[in-house]
Amino acid sequence: MGSCKIWDYILVGGGLSASVVTHRLIESNPKLNILVVEAGPDASDRPDIVWPNSTNLVGGDFDWAYNTVDQQWLDNRQVDMPAGKALGGGTVINAGGWVRGDKVDYDLWGSIVDDERWTYEGLLPFMKKSETFWDKRINPTQHGLKGPVSIQSVTSTNREFPLRDHVLRSWGELGLSPLEGLDANAGTPLGIGELQENKKDGRRQIASSVYPLHGATVVTDTLVEKILLERKGGKLRAKGIKLANGTDFRGSNVLLAAGAIRSPQLLMLSGVGPADELAKVGVPVLLDQPAVGKNLSDHGLFAHLWNVKDPSAGWAIGSGNPLFEQEQYGWGGPMDFLTTTDVCKEGLAAAIEEDEGVAPDPETHPLLSGPRAFAEHVFMYAGAADGSKVTFILITLLPTARGSVKLASASISDPPLIDPNFLGSAVDRYVAREALKTQLKFATSTEVGRDILDRELGAPGFDQVFTTNSTDEYIDARLRAGLGTSFHPMGSLAMGSVVDTDLRVKGVEGLRVIDASVFPVPITGHLQVAVYALAEQAAEIISKGA
Repeated sequence: MGSCKIWDYILVGGGLSASVVTHRLIESNPKLNILVVEAGPDASDRPDIVWPNSTNLVGGDFDWAYNTVDQQWLDNRQVDMPAGKALGGGTVINAGGWVRGDKVDYDLWGSIVDDERWTYEGLLPFMKKSETFWDKRINPTQHGLKGPVSIQSVTSTNREFPLRDHVLRSWGELGLSPLEGLDANAGTPLGIGELQENKKDGRRQIASSVYPLHGATVVTDTLVEKILLERKGGKLRAKGIKLANGTDFRGSNVLLAAGAIRSPQLLMLSGVGPADELAKVGVPVLLDQPAVGKNLSDHGLFAHLWNVKDPSAGWAIGSGNPLFEQEQYGWGGPMDFLTTTDVCKEGLAAAIEEDEGVAPDPETHPLLSGPRAFAEHVFMYAGAADGSKVTFILITLLPTARGSVKLASASISDPPLIDPNFLGSAVDRYVAREALKTQLKFATSTEVGRDILDRELGAPGFDQVFTTNSTDEYIDARLRAGLGTSFHPMGSLAMGSVVDTDLRVKGVEGLRVIDASVFPVPITGHLQVAVYALAEQAAEIISKGA
């Protein structure tokens, strides 16, 4: 493999999107010369990552282990930001939740960029193409049965938990209903859906394994320093890449697939980005593009633990319940359901007015004009080795605050400055507070709260614990002290501002971005589903020569 060779396609990053696009391009034309360069190793056969109880995931060997800058609305804390560093990217270390999000998000995306291919209906064929759903009878128009990614559920693996019916009835007491077929992946997730995961009999589905890279040249443990750009006839064009070790590779097309943190960093180090930011670190400006690195968002995550009144009843993992010794109970997350909720629109309107300075029109404002998937509730039957505790997790799905990725230096070896701006809007603070109140009602006032749970454990630095009488001030303080990331960064090279609807970087020929950084709006799902669909469509667009 010599540096003088001209590759048809060079993919920067070997994660989820790169695996899909590479596989599909070679499938459509086996004669293509494709180079994939991944900073991490090939971990596909590592036994310490492929099972749900693996210990080498977040914080392990295959994690970039980023940190944010001080978060103003989180008591100026820095937050850990895990990201997959291996062939397969985030699919090597993620939890495996298979969650599409709300149809409304995708339709807003398509509307913003004025291209129906990026609406829900436009992406649905590619969502279906990527998956093998376990039951052809459940929402058959919404699911694929022949895709590379195997999907499992709690019932498909025969691992219903003892608390299942109690939890279902308790959500019902709060006015929430089960979705048809308990399927939250049919475009309308508001309500109660059964946990779905991209696992096969519990085994992790790594993107580079289920979309094999046969026919491509794959280089691992190799860091790309920048994209090589040249200007001819007044036009800027990508001509290849430069590695951190000084080696150059030439290519007719460069596909940037390094994720929502590394992709904007690489683009800026290559001379494309906000001129003032590049000048600060001494990077020559080839194209002043102010939107590069802007529009970053991430789903916040907040966890709190609750005591079980009678651990010997066998409700939680570790309690000694012989049911949990059956193999399939180790095949997925210790929960039955994911529950998705909206928030009260009256309070939401007041928060919007605080952020935007004018009273919103409830008929036209996108957050008010219809139901939205603001929060995901995960009631997990685990929290202590002896089965004496359970965990409640809140995921804020629809942030309105936007953050940024900026250069810390002109070196690729230095992580960029990552600012998700968690809870950075009045809307985000209102949503987190109100969603947490819903969880407190569940944990204290429903069947589960009355009969099974005792009290919340509290948190270091706080004298009180959560109750239904907790004040807004106390709830806000706990959120500031404890909220972190769901590992879902997106939007930092947004479609419409940085890339066009064919994923081409505006102002640069021969360069596209094919990862979650192109999402112009937050997707209220766990991002791998949307990225699989994005990558499937990207491969089709590229194959057709758009």
